Amino acid sequence: MRPYRLDIDPADVDVDGIAENQTLVGAGNLTLDGALCDLGTAGQFDIADAYSSGIGGVQIAIDSAGDVSGVTFTVTGKNEDGISTTEDITGVTTTAVESTTYWSQITQIAADGAVGSNVFVGPVDEIITRTLPVNRRATEAGTAVVSGLSGTCQFDIDETFDDIQSTVPALTTNWITKNSNASADVVQALSLHATGVRLKFDSYTNGAELQLTVLQNNG
Repeated sequence: MRPYRLDIDPADVDVDGIAENQTLVGAGNLTLDGALCDLGTAGQFDIADAYSSGIGGVQIAIDSAGDVSGVTFTVTGKNEDGISTTEDITGVTTTAVESTTYWSQITQIAADGAVGSNVFVGPVDEIITRTLPVNRRATEAGTAVVSGLSGTCQFDIDETFDDIQSTVPALTTNWITKNSNASADVVQALSLHATGVRLKFDSYTNGAELQLTVLQNNG
């Protein structure tokens, strides 16, 4: 199999880049009017409009000027592998609430009740690549190489042994961390018979970037 070569250059964190300050008099949809939603198709967020092609998805945070903890926000879109999904996020009190999903697309954020205090939504400093299939039948393990790191970031390299090329895409994959909390260039051996690999940023400062190369044997 050919090597993967990904440029991972995340956009700057933008706390209202998906939905700017707004209230609702009753249950309804937030207007997706942030700067990142203005870059492509109007009224939705698409990862490719603001992030480099090596990035599959980004986590988001819902924040508010006041207490909206009685409201549940349902986010609809696609995850880092392009699989359609939804996630319910309970409203905030005094601290922003992050999604567990890494979003490649968001088409709707629905509130199940009135929003009396300005709510805003944007991406945070946690991104992930798409799932990269590797040759599970190879006689030697592959290698993940992180190079060209600039700026400050902390990242993990994960692998899986799940059947990720099933005809029915799975929303949940069992991942094993091979290298945790790395913050510099690294060469990481993968396990023999792994089926997939990914890289995940746990945090980054604006301007951070790196390149990921996954080398694998054909035999």
